Amino acid sequence: MATGSNAFYSQQYATAVELLAQQLTPRVASLFTPMSAVGKSATVVNQIDAFEADERSALYDSIVFAAVTHNRPWVYPRHFDKAIPFDSIEQMQMNANPQSQYVQGVVGAINRKMDDEAIRAFFADRLLGESAGTTDSFASGFQVSVNTGGTTSGMNVEKVQNALQILRENEVMDGEQIHCVISPKQERNLMNEIEVTSSDFTAKMIIDRGTMVASGFMGINWVISNRLLTDANSYRRVPFFTSKGMAFATWDGGMKTTVNQRVDLRGQPWQVYGEGHFGCVRRDAKKVIEIKCSEA
Repeated sequence: MATGSNAFYSQQYATAVELLAQQLTPRVASLFTPMSAVGKSATVVNQIDAFEADERSALYDSIVFAAVTHNRPWVYPRHFDKAIPFDSIEQMQMNANPQSQYVQGVVGAINRKMDDEAIRAFFADRLLGESAGTTDSFASGFQVSVNTGGTTSGMNVEKVQNALQILRENEVMDGEQIHCVISPKQERNLMNEIEVTSSDFTAKMIIDRGTMVASGFMGINWVISNRLLTDANSYRRVPFFTSKGMAFATWDGGMKTTVNQRVDLRGQPWQVYGEGHFGCVRRDAKKVIEIKCSEA
């Protein structure tokens, strides 16, 4: 090789642009009962609690009016946005145009915030009443202990059965689809238990496919999320619910994205912009259960 020939060496740069692995769609918020809202807050639904009929024991006695419990949960908007600039000089230097991937990335970022808001609302305080004057905290009676099915245990079938029992005891049994959002750790816990204890067709299908998702195991819609919260003891707070138990409200059409030129900036760069206005709340507290899981 001639001396100095390395001056002719070339480099080739890829023109394709791809997003790295990330959650792009809302996995949890999409399971809630949707609604549109306006104003600084909104009522989700007007509710009437169950009451019992009275037995008549005499003729022509006085009518006894029922004391009926009425309720009204409130939802409030949260506001999110993301902007990414893209100058013509950058495009020349990149030898690629990432504009469409920027749009996808912005949409994905706001969709993940939808799930964060949905997950926050499962067990957060909510406001009730005529003018949101009553604070309602998540009730301990709707929690499955971390010690169910084993001391300081992870997800197991006994916990799922306990959660189902709580729903049934609160008359949630009229064909509503039940959803359970779990982390990859809880999925592994369940699959390990299923592999050891069961040999039916559904269990074999789960093991063969390598996931609980779309398995319908125990009649439940299993959803995987890496965004679930933990409590003060670092136990994972797993939501177990029906769609009617939670509300997802959007303001001003929910999410919007635009791609336009910033003529107010030098070089008039392009800007990818996305915004979303939404909020979540427990719609029917009897239809939302918390399962505590250790991940130690």
